[in-house]
Amino acid sequence: MLPRVRQRRYGMRVVTRLLAAAVTAGAVGLSAPVSGEPLAVDRFGLYVAVDDLDRSSAFYEALFGRKPQVRSEGLVGFDVAGGLYALVSKKAYRLNPPPGGSVRPYVKVVDIDSALERVKRLAPDRLESKGVVSEGSFHFFRFRDPEGNVVEFFSLGPRR
Repeated sequence: MLPRVRQRRYGMRVVTRLLAAAVTAGAVGLSAPVSGEPLAVDRFGLYVAVDDLDRSSAFYEALFGRKPQVRSEGLVGFDVAGGLYALVSKKAYRLNPPPGGSVRPYVKVVDIDSALERVKRLAPDRLESKGVVSEGSFHFFRFRDPEGNVVEFFSLGPRR
């Protein structure tokens, strides 16, 4: 019998190989055909909803060892490996996530309207709103993936 640590490593290699084989073999199905055009993405990130933005910002500054790259009234963002790890104020964004359920991936897209049309084709019944929500120069929409996870696409500035 293998020692416990080697068993775990061996088990992870097996899982990794199985996942790679499943993707290669096309075992991972989509509800709609994949478009030949890739989604135009500027940056990937995730945000954590917090009650006290200042306290959380100080914690993450110490954790990451750097000052935030972005700071606004309701958002503080850190560049982490080229992505944006953001803290958002629950109050400012009217968020009420369950405890521990406040992490959400968000993707800055080049064209928010094109991204919405793409999601409408892939998952029309999984959109949180009928269209793009605009709050000043911040535009976004959210949808659920097949497992129920919420994903947010957003853009900044004037809409194209």
